[in-house]
Amino acid sequence: MYVPTMPLREFDDGQHEAPPGLAEQIQRLRACATRAGMCACCGIARRLLWLCFAAVRSGDAPIAEMLAAEAGHYVDTGEHHPGCPHLPPRPRGGRTPVEGRVPGWPEDGLVAATDASWKQGICGIGYVVSDGRWGMRGWTFGHQDPTGPSRVLVSELRAVGLLLDRIGDGPELTLLIDSTPALRFLRAWRRGDTGLLPDGYDLRPRRSGPPSLVRLARRVAGRPGLVFAHVKGHSGHPLNETADSLASIARRNVTEPFNIRSRAEGLVEAFLRAWHDDPGEIAA
Repeated sequence: MYVPTMPLREFDDGQHEAPPGLAEQIQRLRACATRAGMCACCGIARRLLWLCFAAVRSGDAPIAEMLAAEAGHYVDTGEHHPGCPHLPPRPRGGRTPVEGRVPGWPEDGLVAATDASWKQGICGIGYVVSDGRWGMRGWTFGHQDPTGPSRVLVSELRAVGLLLDRIGDGPELTLLIDSTPALRFLRAWRRGDTGLLPDGYDLRPRRSGPPSLVRLARRVAGRPGLVFAHVKGHSGHPLNETADSLASIARRNVTEPFNIRSRAEGLVEAFLRAWHDDPGEIAA
């Protein structure tokens, strides 16, 4: 079904009426809403965006946020027209995340793990969720990379950001992390200290909006159902070992291309089976 483009004034008025956080989320859909008339994928997102603006006018912020997130999902993952002005963004200086889901695992009592792998200017990050979802991304640090000197720490936090970007703000989630410096930042953000960021991290706005860690800090502060727990790295914990393996695979794939999806699905299946057979205790 064809969905006409949205008049620019209507988009600007709708964005102006939205709460600040939602308005920032909507901004990246501007081209999709006002210019991508030939793209069926963006047409679905436009329909959702119209409903989002209607929810804002009705004062139903949670529904508006859900609709905006769904619109963003369509433009990020859908198949766009070749001439669409809003093609899915590729990470700057990096590769598109590789993600999937191994079916058959329970969707309640979610536990996830994230990790990063860094070596000689190449980074990989990975995550796994107890319901079978997983993802990873690898990239090379350039000379003008905004990360700063705390590259390992920032990469650990970016792994958390990749996870939360993909699973959304749904039910309660316990997140296992083996980096104590990353945990200190995450717990500070939960307390509301969102201005605390790694030393040397470049705070200048990116083409896609605020820096990723700035967005992550705000998201962590606003998600009450998110619990952080420490797990000792390389101790045999199934979820931590999965995230570590995914991060390493993503890093190696930057310079040694191979079929990472099939390899990832096999190890996720094996580690999840071990986790569900014996979840063990989660450290505080």
